[in-house]
Amino acid sequence: MLVNYLIKAPNENVDALSKQMDTRSELKRQHHAAFQYRLKRFAVTKVGLSSAFIAGAAVQASKSETSFVRKYGWLVNLIA
Repeated sequence: MLVNYLIKAPNENVDALSKQMDTRSELKRQHHAAFQYRLKRFAVTKVGLSSAFIAGAAVQASKSETSFVRKYGWLVNLIA
């Protein structure tokens, strides 16, 4: 009984706390990885849209001098 109280019971508590901390650590790691993935996708999407708009703007500007801002204003609002 004394061995149970002094050795086995504290070890069980330590093991349970250790398992709980490992679970929390893994959940934090997964959350961080998911957040980084979403952040990278958002950045790539914004950069992709911006570069496509700039390329289209350059081509359109070289073709004609019509109301460029009126034509592509909706795209500027989409990017901003």
